[in-house]
Amino acid sequence: MVANINSSSNELIKLPSELINIVWGNDIEMSIFERWSQSFQFSIDEPSAFIQHEGGPCSVLTTVQAHLLNELIFCSRCDQNWRQASSDEIDLHFLNALVSILHLLSSSNKKIYLANFSNDKPSYTVKEFHEKIQFSLCQSNVDLKQQIFSRLQMWKNSYGVLLFLYSCLMTKTIDLLKKEIDDETSLPLIDVAYGHGSQCLTNLLITGFATPHCFDGDKDVSGLKLSGIHQQASIGFLSSLEIYRLLEVGWFLKNPKSPIWILGSETHLTVIFSREQALVEQENDTPMKKALKIINEIIQSSILTSTIPTISQLKQRMDPDNLQIITESSFLQELFSHETKFTSTNEQFGPLNGKPFVLYHYNGLPRSNKDKKVRYASAEAIISDYGYGNDIPTSAVAPVQPGSYLPITGVLRTKWPTIEMKWDDEIKPSLN
Repeated sequence: MVANINSSSNELIKLPSELINIVWGNDIEMSIFERWSQSFQFSIDEPSAFIQHEGGPCSVLTTVQAHLLNELIFCSRCDQNWRQASSDEIDLHFLNALVSILHLLSSSNKKIYLANFSNDKPSYTVKEFHEKIQFSLCQSNVDLKQQIFSRLQMWKNSYGVLLFLYSCLMTKTIDLLKKEIDDETSLPLIDVAYGHGSQCLTNLLITGFATPHCFDGDKDVSGLKLSGIHQQASIGFLSSLEIYRLLEVGWFLKNPKSPIWILGSETHLTVIFSREQALVEQENDTPMKKALKIINEIIQSSILTSTIPTISQLKQRMDPDNLQIITESSFLQELFSHETKFTSTNEQFGPLNGKPFVLYHYNGLPRSNKDKKVRYASAEAIISDYGYGNDIPTSAVAPVQPGSYLPITGVLRTKWPTIEMKWDDEIKPSLN
């Protein structure tokens, strides 16, 4: 719930200059500002997909797109016909996606701020734009929805993306942003040279927490405490940087509540998603995670008695060809062969038990789509002999060789090492 406020809270609030510095730094490059000054515009070729006109604002566009897809494809009203939903239905899910993100960001302070902006001329200078923004504080959940819905055309006009970004950051508050980012090198949130949104910004809109790190929990590095991700979110995240050991993405981001993941390349963000709920698992209901806890007891017992195989012996039996990959089925068969619930044909643990399923990919840049039309690419995918967690370490994934297979396949193999995909019409989707 949004907290109740007193009557003085009805006064409009100006955009703080400190927040502008957090977003842009001390100097705002006009060309980068212009790239970010776009609307939430839907594609005429895929009515629920946003178009990104230029590089830069994908941190906002793709995260809102992911939340919109979560609202749309799992809506009981749309059900199987989510790609044929009416424009009114899509608008409703779009606005509900904005509400969901703002609720995520207001979890600490229980206050939600929405930007007010009268777009009465074609363009503004950077100074004019920021001086014109004011914020109103929503007084209840009903008030929040009414105000967001009344601003539909504002979100769909020029500067809509920036106005929503500022609403998010004002809701989060400057103090919490600075505390959670915890590393001045991660500021500003928009790169001053290339205009890309930072990992802090992406994490903020996915999880509600503005950390620059993607690993689980907290880490202590030479006395420096680094904060990562502490719980599952509705939307996940996978990164090409993990292939090159430049980033660690933990269980929480790899295993969201819905089968929707933002994919990060070196320069851009896209979205991979499916309607198959079997691809996701809940934090406290993971058979493999429970099994891994049991093996700790085996390790301790092996120290006390020689009748239990050593770890090296177990590894040899589970990986006889020394491929440095232990599949879930061999792991469970070796350790739990005496328990009938573990001796089935992996039915308990495989996401679809080797059955093909459909994956979709979204890239908002027209130039990165076939015929420059923004549409969802689709593929028939299969995961063989492997469970649905990320229990096989990234080090076990075959390194990406130039031209060997699609970069998108490499990114998905950081979660599903054996995934294979056949894209419809042989269209090869781009991460950039």
